[in-house]
Amino acid sequence: MKAAPRIYENQPTEKVDNADFFIQQFYIECLATFSYYIESKGEAAVVDPLRDIEQYVELAKERNANIKWVLETHFHADFVSGHRELAAITGATIVYGPTAVANFPMKQAKDGELLPLGTVQIRVDHTPGHTMESSCFVLVSKGKDHSVYTGDTLFLGEVGRPDLAVKSGELTVEMLAAYLYDSLRNKVMKLNDDVIVYPGHGAGSSCGKAIGAGKFCTIGIQKQKNYALQPMSKEDFTKQVLEGMPKPPQYFFHDAKLNKSGPADITVLLNDVQKALTFEQFIAFAKSGATILDTRPNVAEGIIDGAINVTFMSGLVNFVGAVIKPDTKLIIIANQGDAQDTILRLLRIGYDNILGYLQGGFEVYKNNGGPLATTVKLVSLVEFCDVKVDPEKHAFLDVRGPGEHKETGFIKGAIRVPLPEVEANLAKIPKDKIVHVYCKTGGRAKIAMSLLVKNGYKNLVITQEGGFPQMKEKQLVEVENV
Repeated sequence: MKAAPRIYENQPTEKVDNADFFIQQFYIECLATFSYYIESKGEAAVVDPLRDIEQYVELAKERNANIKWVLETHFHADFVSGHRELAAITGATIVYGPTAVANFPMKQAKDGELLPLGTVQIRVDHTPGHTMESSCFVLVSKGKDHSVYTGDTLFLGEVGRPDLAVKSGELTVEMLAAYLYDSLRNKVMKLNDDVIVYPGHGAGSSCGKAIGAGKFCTIGIQKQKNYALQPMSKEDFTKQVLEGMPKPPQYFFHDAKLNKSGPADITVLLNDVQKALTFEQFIAFAKSGATILDTRPNVAEGIIDGAINVTFMSGLVNFVGAVIKPDTKLIIIANQGDAQDTILRLLRIGYDNILGYLQGGFEVYKNNGGPLATTVKLVSLVEFCDVKVDPEKHAFLDVRGPGEHKETGFIKGAIRVPLPEVEANLAKIPKDKIVHVYCKTGGRAKIAMSLLVKNGYKNLVITQEGGFPQMKEKQLVEVENV
């Protein structure tokens, strides 16, 4: 098996090691996702494995253990699972909760079923709501519940979004919220207060509305501090959980289908997509319709004409998933050392149609006369805000979300269009004015700028010196509140 390149963030975090069992928590920052390795007496289970499975295989090998179970809390929507490849390599059995149906061999566990693992057991607690097959896995040692792996049912300070498994004429979001209410109160909250909660996601994930920071907690603390676990009616719960819920990224539904059908093995894909392209090959792909994904954080050297600029940072996959369709043919330009990691991150969310990356990056592109956008001005923060000379010729475009507008306000008179909705709302953005694009820090503004350039906008202004908080703090603009 060809080893996938290691990502700096893809590291073990919390660990529990005692005479009866061993637990290793893994965290992936770019997805804000946790996965888990549980072992007892030479037998191991992996909970919610990522698509790149090397870390679990290596850990089992280092500890002389055999992976027996691949435990899936649900059909994930925010990343492509490594369940099928991990099972094929290790001989493990893939386990889902009740009602799960997939196009590959797997075990549909019964509610309350105990899965043996060395001297401990894993109990399957069916907790529908986020999805109908959603289940929590409870580690039972010496007859006592030790920890619960809650997937997308319960997070720290939050619960899973109930709007992803809606089926027209069968399941409404209100029905799923009602299932989630019952699952939390009839299963999760009945666990002892000292049971450790190991969630499927951390802060920053789109799988919950406002997931709290932290890696683990206890049931008792969540009962005290999680708003969704407080005494309330089912109707109030539904209202609170859905209020302010942002739209899910478009790729979520693509990934859920992949995880049900069985995605291609990442070890095979890596050989196909990690191709270094010459400038001539790169330009030929661009002319044939491939989309250029530019992940450089600093575009002061030049803005690539027609490229979409999504900075190579922790938010890469979320922003790509928000503005680029999963079946898009992609070619990559990145800073030195970032291209292969960019590709791996894209594969994690099912963006498999990657044709390669430009060898030598932007320097090669520029030195060979690659076309640059000449319709964008990069200016200082002060210059960005100064439109006093002829205000009628200028317009401000705020691409932050409604919650941010409500919390902090916005530039008076600004056009407000959240980043994922920019291309669907071009009619609101004037082409006959100089459009100043901003967000909180500048990252989303650059993405929006890229989309506008691609759609023929000729007069755009951005700044790389910050965003609205700095403009407001320095009193450079007049602020309007919702």
